[in-house]
Amino acid sequence: MEWVFGLPRGGLSYYLKSQENGVCFRADICQMYARGDFVLAPTFRLYMDAMDFIQHAGLINRNAKDKSPRRPLTSMASPEGLYRYVFIPRTDEARALQEEFGLPLQAEGDLHGDTHPIQGIPFDAGVRQLRIVECYAHPFSVSTFASQMLWNRTSKVSGQYHCCTGSLVDQWRLQRISPPQWFVDELKHGSDDVELTPSEATGYLLCIPQAEASAPEPVHIPHDTTIDDDDYRQRVSVWAFEVDPKSKPETEPPRSPLQLRRSDRLREKACPYASPSPQHCATPLSPPRRVPPALRYRDPLRRPPAWTKRNGGFPTPRFCSNDWAYFRYRVALNAPRVT
Repeated sequence: MEWVFGLPRGGLSYYLKSQENGVCFRADICQMYARGDFVLAPTFRLYMDAMDFIQHAGLINRNAKDKSPRRPLTSMASPEGLYRYVFIPRTDEARALQEEFGLPLQAEGDLHGDTHPIQGIPFDAGVRQLRIVECYAHPFSVSTFASQMLWNRTSKVSGQYHCCTGSLVDQWRLQRISPPQWFVDELKHGSDDVELTPSEATGYLLCIPQAEASAPEPVHIPHDTTIDDDDYRQRVSVWAFEVDPKSKPETEPPRSPLQLRRSDRLREKACPYASPSPQHCATPLSPPRRVPPALRYRDPLRRPPAWTKRNGGFPTPRFCSNDWAYFRYRVALNAPRVT
């Protein structure tokens, strides 16, 4: 499950406490959601995006020695971080919530055309009447709870979404995607933490306990007979009292300016119309460099970039516009014109 979710080994407990695994409701609405009076399920489009995410997140068809990171779960969200879910009411009180909050109907983009994404047949007409709820909870978490609620009781309309949520949850419930052995053998997240004993933990307290004696004041240290003369506190106190508080710091001697060494060719090229300045010393001539010209055009179709062989085929963080054009549209921006 942690492998499919893109979590580190042992990171499931941290994910369960994150924003992606929770939904905030009003107190009475929260009780209705827990009882199953209404169900939130991913739209057909969100289900297709989730399945496509699993195929291109670097989870399957991976080299056994490849330890590169997987795509995070948050990469599925919109720029606002919200996901769209259908609101499936099952009681009259839940149907009243649709009018209370003015939930909008599904848009055409939320549907998979006119066919069901799994069955491939036209879906029931009641699907278009379902409303939309947007929240930050991740589809993996929402689908897990929706699959449990719809398993106990479903209808002809809700059954259209039951098979989608079940298909998504089966990816980790039935262990259809096996993690590599190096991930199984990896130490769990937080397993290297060390618990300190009470005596060691007190060394990290910012404040000294009241029961212990407080540190002596610096002005009292020279007169304290319990502190040896060789103690560093005594020596620091003696030095501090010998410093005149009204003294001013010594000024550093001015530094002589350094003459920058620059070739005549570069100076004339940078300022071609500047008046010649007297030279203190003869500057060496800088001959022009003779290097082979850079390649002006590279055909990515014949010679694809190196990042195409990575998991998912995504460009590196330093990708340019040419990389993005090839990744998105499989074209080259700097291709020569066809005459």
